[in-house]
Amino acid sequence: MLTRLHIRNFALISELEVGLGPGLTVITGETGAGKSILLDAVGLLLGDQVEGVHFRDPHLACVIEMEFHSQDPEVLAKCAEFTDDPDLMNNQASSSMELVLRREINPRKRSRCLINDAVVPLRDLKALASLLLDLSGQEEAVAVDRRQTQVLLLDQLAGSESLRHMYSQDYRTWKVARKALDVWLTDLDQRKRDEERDRYYLEELNEAPLDGWEQLSDLESALAVQENAQESGEKLRHAEAVLDEGQAGNGGLPSVSDTLRTLLQSLGGVETRDPEVGAWAERLRHLLWQTGELARDAADLADQRVPDLEATARLSAQLDQLQGLMHKHKIGDLVGLRGLRARLGEAQGSTPGVDEAKAALEAKESQALAAVRGAALRLHLARTSALADLSERCHSKLSRLGMEHARLILRNELALTLPPASTPMDPAQIDWQGWLPQDALQGLDQPELWFSANPGQEPRPLGQVASGGEKSRLLLALKSLVREEGSNHTRIFDEIDTGISGETALRMGQMLSEMGRHQQIILITHLPQIAALGDGHWHITKEVHDHQTRTALTILDPEQRKQTLARMIGGDRYGKAALQQAEDLLNRAGLA
Repeated sequence: MLTRLHIRNFALISELEVGLGPGLTVITGETGAGKSILLDAVGLLLGDQVEGVHFRDPHLACVIEMEFHSQDPEVLAKCAEFTDDPDLMNNQASSSMELVLRREINPRKRSRCLINDAVVPLRDLKALASLLLDLSGQEEAVAVDRRQTQVLLLDQLAGSESLRHMYSQDYRTWKVARKALDVWLTDLDQRKRDEERDRYYLEELNEAPLDGWEQLSDLESALAVQENAQESGEKLRHAEAVLDEGQAGNGGLPSVSDTLRTLLQSLGGVETRDPEVGAWAERLRHLLWQTGELARDAADLADQRVPDLEATARLSAQLDQLQGLMHKHKIGDLVGLRGLRARLGEAQGSTPGVDEAKAALEAKESQALAAVRGAALRLHLARTSALADLSERCHSKLSRLGMEHARLILRNELALTLPPASTPMDPAQIDWQGWLPQDALQGLDQPELWFSANPGQEPRPLGQVASGGEKSRLLLALKSLVREEGSNHTRIFDEIDTGISGETALRMGQMLSEMGRHQQIILITHLPQIAALGDGHWHITKEVHDHQTRTALTILDPEQRKQTLARMIGGDRYGKAALQQAEDLLNRAGLA
């Protein structure tokens, strides 16, 4: 049971501390007075994120603290586990104790969680708080038609929350193991692709003439020799043709020798009659002889420079191959290519320990899968056993809430076929048909609530047929079935009466009051007929002092309570009729 709530430096709350008693406690207040602030504070203790936290004083930490009195063995065991308290571990099941849950959030949005002054992770604070406190906000009534909300609610009804937590832990363990295996297999595939690529690279390098040349420049020089020989030979043959091969070798033009011979012939007998012309002609004949010598020398030189076309082609291909490899591997010389070849050669072969590593990861994943399957089966059996008569149990509650003809059916589609319930079920003997868990919540089950509010109307999925008021009443009916025997649990309802009025509201209030005899109920309400039924009445207000707005929470005495109810009935300017009606409500509740 929640005995004390302390809030400091949160939103409009500077400092607030209230003591709470058993039974039904109602909280009323105008819209915007700060009721949602209280719920947000409770949500932080239940593990909500801190991004939206607003500090009243930005320089101070926000503190949310709740003190509980509990004698629940499960709660005590969890607390002992989280805090490593030997005294708690040695306590008997009948023991009781005070538990203080605290969350501090500094201005940098860093939080610190404590259980009885022992620092714990947020997940531990959340886990323990969820055992002590159940918060049903307005959104839960709206979302009661959603599969996730229904699963959580049904586990509350079945008392299988601890089994679901165990399943969730096993599921997360399996997910980690599965991811590790998948990552490793993906990495192995990549390594195999890399090895295949490197094997191809090695074959390329082995086929390349890396050892035939010390440097690439040696190959380039050898190729240049072959290419120069070919070019020189061609030019020398052309020179020979120009000098002395006539029209056949000079593109149809006369050679130098032919030109000189023609010139000598044109002199005729002039050279014999003119001594100077004769001397010049002699020089011309000597030039003709020299031209012939030049032509023969060119032919000799050309004969010495016959190119090896096959060698040229081979050297050119080798050069292209080596340059291509250097470009591909971004290596600047043959020494680097030979080094790469050596490294690739050393890396060839299977990676040692691959088979062992794979087997170990597969075994770990298989073990984790077996554990999560076993946890899913146990969770399913607990749900099935506890929820077998849910429709009948809920019908009586709905009838009290003015829904005499309502029908609620729990449908559950299993992901695989199981043996009959009477057959002992060993997870190792079940044909799992390849079943793998899909989330950390449902396990084997795919439960869905089907609903019908009127006679003659066949049940359909809840979200398709239920109105807002029907969802609120249905949620209350289901919540009223949860842990009726437990006096330690605290339930907070935020305007569960939304969409309700008149006689139905009175019935809902009576049901809440009855729930308060077995467990602590804290209810935020706008309806006076429900507020009048509370064992205690707190009123929340928003006040302005020194230009500063703050939220205050005040417990009402009988007279204040009557006036507050009258204001809820007739507004701020309520009259005698509203006061009389408020007094009648309190008398009816036996509280006037």
